[in-house]
Amino acid sequence: MDIEDFFNKAYKEKTIAENNKVNTFEMLFQADKLLKEEINKKDSKIGSKLKDGKINRHCISSVTIAETFKGKIYQRPVIDLVQQGGGMYGIALLGYTYVMEKVGIRFYSHGGTSAGAINAMFLAGLPNSIYEQESPFSTPEEHRQTTKSEVLTHIIANTDFSKFMEKSGFIGTIQRQLFKNYKALWLRLLCLILVLSFLVGIYALFGLIFNISVGLTGSDLRTYDFLIGTMNIGAFIILVYILLVKLLKSSFGINTGEEFYNWADKLLGLLQIDDTSQLNDRLKENKLYKETKGTCRLVLITANLTHNRIVKFPEKAGFYWTDPDRIKPAAYLRATMSLPFIYYTFIPNKKHYNTNVPKDPVLLEARFVDGGMLSNFPIREFHRIDNKNPRFPTFGVLLSKRVLKKAEELTPEEIEKKKLKVKDEFDNVKLVSYIMSFFSTFRNFYDNEYLFRNEEIETRIETVQTEGFNWLNFWMKPEDKKALFLEGAKAAIRQLEKFNWSEYYEIRTNSANNPMK
Repeated sequence: MDIEDFFNKAYKEKTIAENNKVNTFEMLFQADKLLKEEINKKDSKIGSKLKDGKINRHCISSVTIAETFKGKIYQRPVIDLVQQGGGMYGIALLGYTYVMEKVGIRFYSHGGTSAGAINAMFLAGLPNSIYEQESPFSTPEEHRQTTKSEVLTHIIANTDFSKFMEKSGFIGTIQRQLFKNYKALWLRLLCLILVLSFLVGIYALFGLIFNISVGLTGSDLRTYDFLIGTMNIGAFIILVYILLVKLLKSSFGINTGEEFYNWADKLLGLLQIDDTSQLNDRLKENKLYKETKGTCRLVLITANLTHNRIVKFPEKAGFYWTDPDRIKPAAYLRATMSLPFIYYTFIPNKKHYNTNVPKDPVLLEARFVDGGMLSNFPIREFHRIDNKNPRFPTFGVLLSKRVLKKAEELTPEEIEKKKLKVKDEFDNVKLVSYIMSFFSTFRNFYDNEYLFRNEEIETRIETVQTEGFNWLNFWMKPEDKKALFLEGAKAAIRQLEKFNWSEYYEIRTNSANNPMK
């Protein structure tokens, strides 16, 4: 695969809005700078693990993948990688994977949901021959090896995500303002004023229609006000329902999702992945050095609302399509990123076939929404239960905070800080936060059950600091994209600092609960 040709074709087919390397180079340069600064710190933990910018493979895993660059063969340490979903926060995932690849780590199996699934798909889909080429972002001072992440970073840096928000007109304008400013106080006040104005207006209207309050006193007047008020609230609920039905229609979403589907399909096509069989062939390129056993997996999580279950694509594609080998992999991404009410629910149909559509293309009809509704961080999918010794770890990158430590592992300072936070949240609970916590408990059940059950999980997972960013801002400026990317790079550096393969291996071999590999 010729990287420059890939970029040019992506621009020619309007998959990317520009083919400007300046922003991409700046993102990579700043990430490299962060890494170098950390390495050069006195008593640097990560510096002791690196030599000539590459990590000592014995610090990461027991097995490697062999690759050739400029006529020399290198043994690169291997990990499985699971990436959490989170809308536009997903840009940070590229910063994380870039640093990992930059220091020489390679990914074997991939798992993810929503934005995490998108990054997982393209990392798995890019051919390993990428590593044999000199980077298009090399400088006269540094002739660097290409990484898959920098190729994807260039695509993301030059993609106009606002086109995925297809709704135009008045509704499109409202959608844009809501998504860009949903945290803003002025927007909340405006919504409150509009609702109150509507309620007052309807109340006054009913007062005119049923103008019998003149002369009423005492309990009669209170009864009259109660009836008018009840009708007022009922009218508001009916209006909201009618507007939602009119807006969302039978597809239960504002945007069709076709722009995203076509974007993903074109990019995968440029990578010579037009159907699932070609995707599986690409996955088979990952061969462990001197290892005969090992199955490279790609696990993309989505939620089947019709039959109330978590679905793993492409593994379970055969349950829904008659011939899964001919299904376009973009369909799996479309299923996992279908944010409820923002995008149409995803329904398998004949258009998802690359060629030779069968007479009965769909085996099981179902509606799919964003996999994050049930499992936003599917690291349990790479959990080994055969009690064999691990060969390499599964790393995970989170885009939102989770409590990973058990109570007995917390320091006194952490315990006190946690107590104060819990007390503050408990004493000052609001209805909205209560409702959100209610849904979050069920939404994160599958993931949290695994996270809290495995004692070594903290060493394999790192959280990107995404506070201050808007996960729904599809109109994100280049400087915000860069800032998110760098937060991901910082998370990768923290991960590399804290992980120790020897310690991890000892924990796993002494445990009856081994993770995969």
